[in-house]
Parts: sequence; C-alpha cells; structure tokens
Amino acid sequence: MRDYVDEYEGTPPAEFEFNEPCEVEDDGVPPCENLADAILMNPPLKSELIDGVLRKGHKLLLAGPSKAGKSFALIELCVCIAAGKPWLGRFHCEQGKVLYINLELDKASCLHRFKDVCDALEFSQDDLQCLHNIRVWHLRGYPVSWEHFLDLVCRRVKKRGFDAVIIDPFYKLNAGCENNAQSIAQFCNGIDRIAAAADSAVIYCHHHSKGDQSWKSSMDRASGSGVFARDVDALLDITELELPPDRRRDGVTAWRIEGTLREFASFDPVDVWFNYPIHVLEHFDPAENVAPHAQLPAHQRAMNARKPKEQKLRERHHRLEAAFDILESSGEPVTVRTLAEYLGVNNQTVRNMIDEHAGFDREKQGRSGKIWRTSQKSKKQE
Repeated sequence: MRDYVDEYEGTPPAEFEFNEPCEVEDDGVPPCENLADAILMNPPLKSELIDGVLRKGHKLLLAGPSKAGKSFALIELCVCIAAGKPWLGRFHCEQGKVLYINLELDKASCLHRFKDVCDALEFSQDDLQCLHNIRVWHLRGYPVSWEHFLDLVCRRVKKRGFDAVIIDPFYKLNAGCENNAQSIAQFCNGIDRIAAAADSAVIYCHHHSKGDQSWKSSMDRASGSGVFARDVDALLDITELELPPDRRRDGVTAWRIEGTLREFASFDPVDVWFNYPIHVLEHFDPAENVAPHAQLPAHQRAMNARKPKEQKLRERHHRLEAAFDILESSGEPVTVRTLAEYLGVNNQTVRNMIDEHAGFDREKQGRSGKIWRTSQKSKKQE
C-alpha cells in the first residue's frame, strides 16, 4: 500500500485503468460495467405489467391469512392481465400472456374457479376471447423436488412469450423449510431463474403466520423467513378488517391490501370485499373506524364484539329449540323448571325465552309450568 501511495505521490489519478487480464475468461456471470458508460447508454426501464406495482421480469408476492381468497385473487389477476383490465377494480394491467401453474386444485375444480371468476366479473363474449392468452399447467399430484421443478418450468417457458408466470401456492413447491433463511434464499434464486428464462414477471402467494398478524409491519406478516418479503420487487399483503356490527354481511368478508414496493412509491391501502368468488373494491368512511383488529382502539374492539340484537335472539331461539327437543326425546315432562335446570338459568329467563319465541307456548296458570310447541305463526298476529 505504501508503494502505491509513493507512486502517485499521495494523490490518486482522476481515473484508473483496469488492464489486468481476467483469470477466468468466461465464468458464467456478466462482466463489471463502467458506471459512466452505462448511464450514458440510458437503458429503458421494463414496461409496467401492473400499473404502479410491478414491471415485467420482476417478482410479486401476495401474502395473506387463510380464507382471504388469495387463490381467487391470483385467478382474477390472471384473467385481468389476459384481458388488459383493472385488477381488483384498482390496478390497471397491461394485456399479455400468462402461464398459471396450479399445484393445489384438481383440474376440474381449477377450471370451474376460472369460469366462476369470469362470470362474476361479468366478462362479455368478446372479453372471453382473452382466455386464449392463458395457459394452465395442472401439476397437482406430481410431487417433484424444487430443483427438478425449476428445470421443468424453465424449459416450458423459454421463448414462449409469457408476460407473467403465476405459481399457486408456495407451500406445494418442496422448496425447503420456510423458516430457514438459506433455503428461502435458494428458493428466491430459483424464482429469478424462472423470470430470466421466461423474460416475464413471476407471481406467487404465501400464507401468514398463525394468529392475528395485523399488529406487525406488512413486511413481517408472511409465515417463515423474512427473506420472502425482502426479496420480491412487490409485496402485497392482505389483512382482514374488523367491521362494526351494522356493516357486517353474511358470507362476505372485508380485507385491506397494503403494498411494499421496490420500483414505485407505496400506494394508499386498498379496501375490498371478498364476495365469493371475487374481490370488490370498497371505500370505507374513516369515521366508521374500519381497520384490522389490532389497529382499532380498545373501545371500538369492545363495541365490535357486541352481537347484534337479531343475532342474540336467533341464538336464544336455537338454545330453546335444542333443549326442548332433547328433554322431549328423553321422555321427561318439559316444564319451565326442567328447562331452567337443563340450560343452567333461572325460571324467569326460560319464561322470557318462551314468550319471545313464536313456536312455543307455556302454561300461564297452575304450578306445573308445562311447555309445548305451537305453530310458527307470530304471536303478535294471533
């Protein structure tokens, strides 16, 4: 080092020349580049496949808990890319060709899901022509190692002109322990191989850790190693929203999608209903205090835990009907007292339960307090 300083008298030259011959002329990796020359070349950015979220050739991870409809969301994304339509009613997709690798469902179930999604999205006959842009590869029941899977996929996608490869789901890939950072790093390198071979985006989904994850950062909710979230170019995370009782709908759940993006500024959280089989965009009023459970103030969580009066009434009716049937089938006389003993409540509570149920009546006079079924006609109408 001293000789080097003496040679330049303590002042390094404006630029260095790298003339040393490389010991390995072709080592399988690209050469180093001169930054000044590379910037002058100004290589164009890859086009956006999903506006403001994902470029072609990049990687996207969709993470969420069970029952969030992750697979349906990927099918929606698949058909939206094929048709060039907005995904989730929010993210415009550039039209392109998609390979959907189905690892989880049997063939018939998978195809029915695609049809159900297209019907729910109200695709016209012209829109359905876009399905020619989708290739589906059914691999359920074909267990292979991760290395073999990579070789198979890279051979199938090369020079096929795909704009996106969607893999559903991660846990079927035999890619090693999800908690092992080294195993997941190798998995991520394999995803890079697929992206390079196909010259396309690669999209896959993964589940959350067990339990409520809404208190964590969106980057840390996916189960297993943190390498998952930090490797991809776009992480979209889904968390369930806790709704006040008056906003709840039977068979429909509400979800929030947050994005952690490498190439773009993060977007505002997107709220959707999962109304089987599709997700529908929603705009909740901030005053409604709709948020994931852990992000709500304590008083709001307590209010949300209260059941609506109608639900409480249905539960009381069900308890009364079930208890009456059990006592009647056992041959015991069904009275206010025996029902109270069976239900573990006092006699007055049983009388109230009977009086509010249109299908039961009781003896008002006398000591037996006998109970019997009536027609389901409302007592108010009588």
